Amino acid sequence: MKRTRILFFICCIFNILTIYAQNRIKSLVLEESTNQPVIGATVMLEDNKRVLAVTDENGQFYAENVQGKTIRISYIGYKPLIVKAKQNATYYLVGDTSALAEVVVTAQESQALVTASTIGKQAMEHLQPSSFTDLLELLPGGRSLDPNLSVPNCIRLREAMPYGSVNYSTSSLGTSFVLDGAPISNNADKQYISGAWEPQVTNRTFINKGVDMRAISTDDIEKVEVVRGIPSVEYGDLTSGLIKIERRHGGHDTNARLKSDMSSKLFYLAKGFELGKLWTLNLSADYLKANNDPRNTLEGYSRVTFSLRSDVKWRKESYNIRWANNLDYSGSFDGEKLDPDLNKGKRDIYKSSYNRFAFNSSLNLILQKKFWLKSVNAVVSTSYQHNFTSRLRLVQLLRMMPALSTTTEGDHTVSILPYTYYGQHDVDGKPLNVFGKVNVHLQIPLYRISNNLLLGSDFSLDKNYGRGQEFNPLAPLYTGTSVRPHKLSLIPAMSMIAFYGEEKLQIPIARNIFFLEGGVRISQMLNLSRVYTMHGQWYADPRVNIGWLFPQINIGKRTVNIRLHGGVGQHTKFPTMDYIYPDKNYLDIIQLSYYHPKEYLRTINVRTFVLDVTNKNIHPACNLKWEMGTDISFAGNKLSVIFFHEDMKDGFRPNIIYRPYRFKQFNTSMIDGKNITAPPDVNNLPYTMEQELLGSTEYSNGSRTLKKGLEYTFSTRRIPSLYTRLTINGAWFKTIYTNSQLVAYRPSEVINGKQIQYVGLYRDNDGLKTEMANTNFTFDTNIPKLRLGFSLSAQCLWFTSSQRLPLSNEPERYIDSDGTLHEWKTEDKDNVFLYYLIRNHNEKEYIKYTVPFSMNLNLKVTKKLLNDRLNIAMFCNRMLDYTPDYKQDKITIRRSVRPYFGLEVNLKL
Repeated sequence: MKRTRILFFICCIFNILTIYAQNRIKSLVLEESTNQPVIGATVMLEDNKRVLAVTDENGQFYAENVQGKTIRISYIGYKPLIVKAKQNATYYLVGDTSALAEVVVTAQESQALVTASTIGKQAMEHLQPSSFTDLLELLPGGRSLDPNLSVPNCIRLREAMPYGSVNYSTSSLGTSFVLDGAPISNNADKQYISGAWEPQVTNRTFINKGVDMRAISTDDIEKVEVVRGIPSVEYGDLTSGLIKIERRHGGHDTNARLKSDMSSKLFYLAKGFELGKLWTLNLSADYLKANNDPRNTLEGYSRVTFSLRSDVKWRKESYNIRWANNLDYSGSFDGEKLDPDLNKGKRDIYKSSYNRFAFNSSLNLILQKKFWLKSVNAVVSTSYQHNFTSRLRLVQLLRMMPALSTTTEGDHTVSILPYTYYGQHDVDGKPLNVFGKVNVHLQIPLYRISNNLLLGSDFSLDKNYGRGQEFNPLAPLYTGTSVRPHKLSLIPAMSMIAFYGEEKLQIPIARNIFFLEGGVRISQMLNLSRVYTMHGQWYADPRVNIGWLFPQINIGKRTVNIRLHGGVGQHTKFPTMDYIYPDKNYLDIIQLSYYHPKEYLRTINVRTFVLDVTNKNIHPACNLKWEMGTDISFAGNKLSVIFFHEDMKDGFRPNIIYRPYRFKQFNTSMIDGKNITAPPDVNNLPYTMEQELLGSTEYSNGSRTLKKGLEYTFSTRRIPSLYTRLTINGAWFKTIYTNSQLVAYRPSEVINGKQIQYVGLYRDNDGLKTEMANTNFTFDTNIPKLRLGFSLSAQCLWFTSSQRLPLSNEPERYIDSDGTLHEWKTEDKDNVFLYYLIRNHNEKEYIKYTVPFSMNLNLKVTKKLLNDRLNIAMFCNRMLDYTPDYKQDKITIRRSVRPYFGLEVNLKL
């Protein structure tokens, strides 16, 4: 009897599903010109405008009880399509040329829930960039800046006036660049000259600062999406933002570009091949040469890139397959030297080279049948770099200095450096990255609900096979260096694995649509010793974006669309190899330095301490973002406003740790310098034991970066009679930088011939608040009959300000000469030694410095000739400007700017 009931129940369910399936249609919406799915198109009944469905990521939609009825399919940028509903039909949307023309020269705010700006090929061509850095001008809050290709260009999103301190570089390190589906990894980069203090070296170092945008050529890019908000959980190992770069595939033209401006020259050549209807091959190369001062040919930067890209498609009734393969080379070369004729014959040279070879393969399978499984995507990439940095200069010493070559702890009598010699320091790095990712998209049939479930996993491995720091200890470039030559290949590989799942829902509610994108990403760093806090730990990044689309409001023949959206999410960036496996440090304290007029009688004895500066408690940096905004469109005019708040409390920074060290101080007063025949032997000299508090640097999670602000973009429809459109975008940013852990400070005062033997630990040590507001008014005109386009942009910077935050005068704790930690008490200020731990910061240090209004007027012009085969373009930034004088503390500050211009020619054959 029980089996009969169960069988009856199954039959009822089957009949219900059969009836439901008969009343339910499934159809596909594609773009006519590319056959690509149209995501997010609205499907509604033509008679009552009731929303039936919204197309998913595959362009598909489901609707009930509409067979044979008239439906309307619409999406921004396409002409509405009114058709009869049919089962398994494919509908094609045609681009609205008038709407598409509105986004020729500016970035377009994303129509998805994620806050992002999309920069298309037309916008890049009009901007005339030399490197990826130039594209940031198009973002809300961006301004045109003169290219500075003599130093690395690292990205800082949503920051008022980026703080240049290495304490706050996690913002740029935590911005992920994804090129054709694979991230560009710098996790194994250890390319720096240890002990360097010269600007020509330190200014060119970008270790732990992320990607150098100078090395990214823009000519092959089809589209860039800059995600400033909360990205999909598919993307991890980031804190601040995501840059998704898609390069061009297809075509059969030969393209050449020649550009010259006031500091650089660029040449680009590309050729496309169409090997049948479904196989394309693209070849391209470019060369860039830049000099900040064209008169100085001994200092410059150059870039060479080469790319080979293949794209193959298979289209069947039940599935579509796309297989793309990319092979790339990118070379980035820095150099500076002094003219020996002007430097008294002395050689002074700095040079660096970054050579990156990369291979990327992606396979995308889209299923057309009625399966829950809709698509499978896999990406495998690998990159290998050979980086080399070298510095050579003449070293001239004023006193005896030891040649430090010992690698064992203890007392050592060492060689003495000559007073004049050439020192050279090289760094050889060979980072290797392997990355793999698999995504599966599922779709569960639900009544009137469009949904897409993403399940996936990714894995990355980073290893450096370089020789590392290389120099002659008997002729070091920097005396007193704390490192010794060592091989990077001895450092263990670092690897990370992540799993993620995300659901995307679009639910029609009456005539409204509710959007939900929510998921979680869990990740772990593998191959870590048990001594690390991160060992075996999973870190979760929950993220969610929601939106509400109101019904269309008809005003005459025009419609108004209003959407509210918001989101919250956590973003995690794991420490790099340099943070986890820092170079071993050597502390060398001079115990004896005996000088004699005869060189062979001189001697130096040092006490060497070998320091392991690894912070076993370091953990990933986490950034919590939330934002809310609205998108409004009316008769082709669009407004987007976003308010955001980001708080990263545990960014990476170098931190000084003080410990007591005991050593000998030899007494040389008994030595008879006139009669000795050999250098003094420390075994025969009296000594006293001394103890000193000395600091060493280790990395910790001690920086906080708080960002808040407002971003807005307004664009009008193109005025037909003037062929002109107005775009207004801008932002208000407020950024606060503070230390989130106690920071050590040792007073420099000397008592009884000895520096104070106490170290204070302070809560507030380096706070800074910056703020800015700007608006760009861009008038772009496109006259099709004349094949002429030009834009005039008034970039208004309303103000910038910076203010140092109050610093702690009294420490919270202090370390005594024995290294013991004590809590600070009020009565400690009466101690004759502890008194010096009280700092004298006053209100004058916290004055707010404000720079008032200024405006620049920029012009860009493009002209097409010979049936669009030849394109000539020019630009002039700061053609006109308004930068009035202003006063600060009764001092008049005068400002001046100079124009920056360039010209380029594009040829298509």
